[in-house]
Amino acid sequence: MHNRYATVTHISVAAVAVFIAGLVPAYADTPLDLSTPQTVADNAATPPASTTPPPEVNGLQAYFANWSARVAQAQASQPEWASPLVTTNPMLEERYRFDVPIDHIGNGSDTTNLDGGKGLDLIVAPTEEIQIGTPAYVIHSTPTGKGDYSGWGDYPVFRFKQRLLSSPQDEDNYVVSAWLQIQVPTGIEKVTNHAVTLLPTIGFGKGFGSFSIVGNFGAVIPTAYEGKLGIQVTNNAALQYRIFRYFTPEVEFNNTYWSNGTRNGRDQLFITPGLLIGRLPIAPGLGWTVGFGYQTAITPKFQASPLLPAYDHAWLLTTRFAF
Repeated sequence: MHNRYATVTHISVAAVAVFIAGLVPAYADTPLDLSTPQTVADNAATPPASTTPPPEVNGLQAYFANWSARVAQAQASQPEWASPLVTTNPMLEERYRFDVPIDHIGNGSDTTNLDGGKGLDLIVAPTEEIQIGTPAYVIHSTPTGKGDYSGWGDYPVFRFKQRLLSSPQDEDNYVVSAWLQIQVPTGIEKVTNHAVTLLPTIGFGKGFGSFSIVGNFGAVIPTAYEGKLGIQVTNNAALQYRIFRYFTPEVEFNNTYWSNGTRNGRDQLFITPGLLIGRLPIAPGLGWTVGFGYQTAITPKFQASPLLPAYDHAWLLTTRFAF
């Protein structure tokens, strides 16, 4: 188990090593008309016209007026890879994303996660992005039907991403970013963590022509009940190859290790082959990407308590609208 975990970690560390190696206005005179002297009342009735709007209004209007140009500038200074199915992309995105993972658990149960906790990504500055998340709707079914339930999951309310380094695809072809997501416990009893959760992550990517390696290291840190939930240390790597501009087959390695909690010292490893199709132009300034994949647990062998792996295999569906 740990040899496989080390292999995945070595893939991501090697990718990081490759990345490092690759690297006053003028006023006209107005004559005074002495024949029609002005009074205070006259001046009050006809104040001089102002050509400069209030700074606050002008700055806000300028910010939104320049939105498209700012997004274009941000995206022109980074690669144009497809966002992986599971591994969070370190690039800045301007889009809405909706995912549907369908998990099959080793005990015969199935869980469908509508939206997968994604949402709206907005590029708010040349190197900054925010995500306004949406809570997932969870549908769980069992072979007997006795343990069925459905309802909203915890709410990944907000994510802030800071791009640290980048180069476009026709130059050095790399990107490094860091981000922090905040999740609040709004879910139903069956799925909630009962704790505000912090998800700090650093992600990287390096391209070699049509081939790219994207990876990230992160953690899932509960602010309460750590003794039960533990801290999850995540390690993901995606290998992608672009074909005919719109097709990107990929394979991902997704590992989670638990420190503390009921799963202390355990880890789970998934391998995820998939295909992304896009970005397909569907309207001026609007593109569409669709993708699917099949995720399989490599380690550990199924155990019911504590449940590991979280599921045996899963179908992953994704759709994104970029604007």
